[in-house]
Amino acid sequence: MLFLHRIPAMSGLVLALGLTGCATPQQRCIAGATAEYHTLQAQIKTAETNIARGYALHRQSIPITNTRVCYDSNKKPYTCHRTAFRQIETPVSIDIGNEKAKLASLKKKLATAQRKAVAGTKTCRQTYPE
Repeated sequence: MLFLHRIPAMSGLVLALGLTGCATPQQRCIAGATAEYHTLQAQIKTAETNIARGYALHRQSIPITNTRVCYDSNKKPYTCHRTAFRQIETPVSIDIGNEKAKLASLKKKLATAQRKAVAGTKTCRQTYPE
């Protein structure tokens, strides 16, 4: 159980390396073995935040098109459009009772996921020693 406090920090590294394609087989294995655990942790944090705040946040990306002057290869100006995206958050009402029930359910699942993550990590280290 001494290893448990290292799971979140290590998975961030594993995920970052995995996204760049540089992860070792052991790191990819550990990322897979701990994925459920980290997903539950994130869901618990979200539920706790929603309960404390009293509402949830809906996030969406809004496109914003800007007109500007661009230049061709001959340095001749022309009008061009550039689309950027802005993230907005909108408050959404929640049923606090349902959110608390969901939180309790997630916390129940967390202990099992944690045991699986530890066992899976141990197996990964044995299967892919570095």
